[in-house]
Amino acid sequence: MESLDDHALAARIASDTGDLLVALIKDPSQARGWGGLEYEGDRAAHDHIVAELHRCRPHDSVLSEEGHDHPSRLESDRVWIVDPLDGSSDFGYSPHWSVHVALVEGGSPIAGAVAVPGWETTWATHPRPEPITQRSAGVPKIVVGRSRSHYDGRLLQEALGAEVYAVGSAGVKAMAVVRGEFDAYVHGGGLYEWDSCAPVAVARAAGLRCCHLDGGELEFNKPDPWSPGLIISRPELADQLVEVMSERAW
Repeated sequence: MESLDDHALAARIASDTGDLLVALIKDPSQARGWGGLEYEGDRAAHDHIVAELHRCRPHDSVLSEEGHDHPSRLESDRVWIVDPLDGSSDFGYSPHWSVHVALVEGGSPIAGAVAVPGWETTWATHPRPEPITQRSAGVPKIVVGRSRSHYDGRLLQEALGAEVYAVGSAGVKAMAVVRGEFDAYVHGGGLYEWDSCAPVAVARAAGLRCCHLDGGELEFNKPDPWSPGLIISRPELADQLVEVMSERAW
């Protein structure tokens, strides 16, 4: 069994899974038909992550987007929440996909990593992530999901005069904030814990504010892993985003 701590293990598994997925993209024998590469990537990444967690942390539970949800996780002290391939519709077509691995104790992520192979980088909760670029004061730059760009984007533009950009993967959006390209990532609709858990873990380690749309605390390993919206933001902008998003009219 490896002697890596939880932070290093999350980073190693996320990075190795990203390498596996890149190799799959480059494999000329893989089907490139509708959904074929995406399906194979989801399956291969899930199998790899679960096998490694079972080998290295055999007593921990696992909640994966691609796996069966065992109710026993609710009784576990330690639960790994993973998204083997986030942004799978971009897989093989753009760099905007990621791998999420996070460990939750007491409803909060205590370790985690997000690999973005298209950027050749894996961010983890330790050592503390440092931004590559620093945003200067001025018009806020906010990234939103493609499926939410019309509604969330328009709302943020009208309320804050923000520059709004759209990307698919939650992990990529969150890491774009972590590395200093954007001031915030806002998602006004529902998403699942595997979408947000590792990105939240890394973003918090980087000193960003992470919360529900109404400013409430995020909780993980709930009986229902669905979550109603997310804000990941530079601390000085967070209250303005909460004010805008908590008063939205559907």
